[in-house]
Amino acid sequence: MLVVGGGLTGTALAYFLAGEGVDVVVAERGELNREASGTNAGSFHFQIAIHHLTAFETASVRGRLLDEVRLLREAARVWETLEEELEGELDVHVTGGLMVGETDDQFRLLVEKQEIEQEAGLETHLLGPAELRDFAPYLADDLTGATFCPGEGHANPLLVVPLFARRAVERGAVVCTHTAVERIEREDVAGDRRFLVSTSAGTISARRIVNAAAAWANDVAALVGLAHAYRPDGLHVNVTEARPRLIEPMVQHIGRRLTLKQSSNNTFIIGGGWPARPEAPPSRFSNRWDSAAGNTAVAIRVVPALAGVRVVRTWTGVMPFTDDGTPIVGESSAVPGYFVCVATTGFTLMPLLARMLAEHLASGVPLPPSFSPDRRSSHPAPTI
Repeated sequence: MLVVGGGLTGTALAYFLAGEGVDVVVAERGELNREASGTNAGSFHFQIAIHHLTAFETASVRGRLLDEVRLLREAARVWETLEEELEGELDVHVTGGLMVGETDDQFRLLVEKQEIEQEAGLETHLLGPAELRDFAPYLADDLTGATFCPGEGHANPLLVVPLFARRAVERGAVVCTHTAVERIEREDVAGDRRFLVSTSAGTISARRIVNAAAAWANDVAALVGLAHAYRPDGLHVNVTEARPRLIEPMVQHIGRRLTLKQSSNNTFIIGGGWPARPEAPPSRFSNRWDSAAGNTAVAIRVVPALAGVRVVRTWTGVMPFTDDGTPIVGESSAVPGYFVCVATTGFTLMPLLARMLAEHLASGVPLPPSFSPDRRSSHPAPTI
């Protein structure tokens, strides 16, 4: 089996497939973990967040949100034991996570989402203004409230992929870097149907292919005549100088784009999906001043003590946003033997999704029909 892409999706899938006794080769066009998987902020997002919503309400998408939270709850359980399973350090910190609001309408939305999270089995707690001031006195004192999820936290994205790759190779997987997939053809020899995959390092023959190219999945899909329903967006991340310990939980905002956490070396990492500027390949997305400034302004609004802290570094990452918010995982009926694994909130979800797809490929364990690559988007992309 050929897995295209050497990020978290590809290396985790190789690890789980090799553990199921499947012969697997990973083809990565550059170095491992150099793109989306290695440039995100490493956050665990288990609560309903702004990117899950299509409007400033939950009623119209309640069923989908219940399914998504149940999936995120299962992802949390995988992360709880992943360091033990991989027998290595991933810098996992379960700090808890706050989702704050600053208007009455935002607090109403927090109430609605917390009810859904509770129904789906995710532990979250609603905090009113007074409770929030007692719980997190470093937050702005005029916030209208928050929800708190004890299970949220973060890991180090620079450690996760290399460890998955190392353990996959130990299980017998082959990982090839600087192996760009250039052409995919089908051949049928005496009933033995295979893909012939031409790469920059030679030709690979495989009965099955998994597209694990994340934000570049449609570049691979085009080689077999397909396109998947997602869009790749560049994202901004800012890092500050170190300051004395202030924040323990991750902080997010239900109505504005913000993720904020203080790392183990006491720097603040500020993100939340502010856009980066697209550039022609092979260049990366580039920085935008308005994103850096806007993102830090929201952080200061929520945590006023950050006003005097200097930003020392910014960088950009990229992630795929599926059109309906649901992962795209499974086999295409149009091209039998071709599989895809793409998800929004990929760092949080991908260890779980890779394990689910590996079990499906190895043993036929069913995947949720809603994950099918053949589906048509039934929900618009987030607009709030």
